[in-house]
Amino acid sequence: MTDLSPCRHLGPPSPPLSLVCCAPALDRLRLQRSRRRSAAARMMRSHLSLLLFIGLLPAISAWLPAALPTHRQTARAGARQRAPAMSSMPAGEKYGENRVQVITDIDDTVKSSGGVRLFWRVGPALGGIDTQYKRGDFYPGVFQFGLELASFGLPPNKEPAPLAVLTARARELKLFLALKPKTKLCVQYVKAATETFESWGIGSPRWGVDCERTVLYGSVMEWILQFRKGWRKFDNFKKLKEMNDERTRYVLVGDTGEYDFECGERMAEFCPELVKGMFFHVVSEHDWKEAGEDGIPMPIDRYLNGVPVCYFRTYVGAARKAFRIKLIGVDEYLRIICAAQSALEQVDREDLKWKDLQRDIDLSYVEIGRFLRQQTPSSPAAAEVQETEQPKQGWKERAKTKLREAIGVLESLQRK
Repeated sequence: MTDLSPCRHLGPPSPPLSLVCCAPALDRLRLQRSRRRSAAARMMRSHLSLLLFIGLLPAISAWLPAALPTHRQTARAGARQRAPAMSSMPAGEKYGENRVQVITDIDDTVKSSGGVRLFWRVGPALGGIDTQYKRGDFYPGVFQFGLELASFGLPPNKEPAPLAVLTARARELKLFLALKPKTKLCVQYVKAATETFESWGIGSPRWGVDCERTVLYGSVMEWILQFRKGWRKFDNFKKLKEMNDERTRYVLVGDTGEYDFECGERMAEFCPELVKGMFFHVVSEHDWKEAGEDGIPMPIDRYLNGVPVCYFRTYVGAARKAFRIKLIGVDEYLRIICAAQSALEQVDREDLKWKDLQRDIDLSYVEIGRFLRQQTPSSPAAAEVQETEQPKQGWKERAKTKLREAIGVLESLQRK
């Protein structure tokens, strides 16, 4: 039987006109959703890959080459705009005039990292390995030590060069890790400078970290591939050197746990005539507990291409070695001792922190006594501990007594 339907030969019925008009919009919507799902999937895969890589880092590190990469980082396009510095210097003036610029690391150098690690202490360290001090605790005397190095020998009308920071902290995480003028670390440096200027008229009350110019960061790559940290810090040092002129001299302060020595070694090879000294804080994760009151063994100080390399456990010990190589004087030495003692006032005297500090203070008595036995005092603080005559016996004990009295005078002035 023949089908007489008038629409059979015309094919399937056409869709409604409204659907025909909306088809392009629906296609765009589907495309956008597909792209979002693809981007989310890629992000998830990258995060999983990063976590997997970090988890396998201890095994991978055994296969990595020991040498650092030789490629150069691409220079940042355009000149950086100058922001207000801590010291009120005229625009365009460079740090120089034979001043010393102190370069410091942060974690395990200025403050303790606490030895925190990822993945239940089997992953990479988050900043350092020191477990003797709690995470975030500042080391006693660290702020006064940096100030005295930067201010020593400067005439009253000359501003000390601001503190420079070479840190392995990732610049990609600056939103969370960046140093700012109101950061506690920066505030403590300014506080030390202000108190010293008001009490002794030395340095500048505005001295501290120039957060806009002299803080140079690492990257996430150094956090994952930690053997790159020394190279990154040295590369940042070269950038810092370009900001100054040839009259600027440098003192590096770091620690033994974050490839700081490798940075210092490259500095000594690159420009030994500009580096006046390097100081490395000896830190450990477990050795300090096993050593107890005797203290952990110290590496031997030496010269590297003519540059003094000094190791220390406390900043009083660092001051003793800086005094020995003439980077600070007696007055500066005594102020660092006072600052370190004041920082540990709330700590139990039986704590190993005090044992380490007292060991360096006892050595300081001998160091200053030996110096004052041979020199004529040139300052009020030195005169307080100078013997009127040089007895043949018992001069060390007399120097200790006088030095304790001088420290008491300095502490009373600080409290005022």
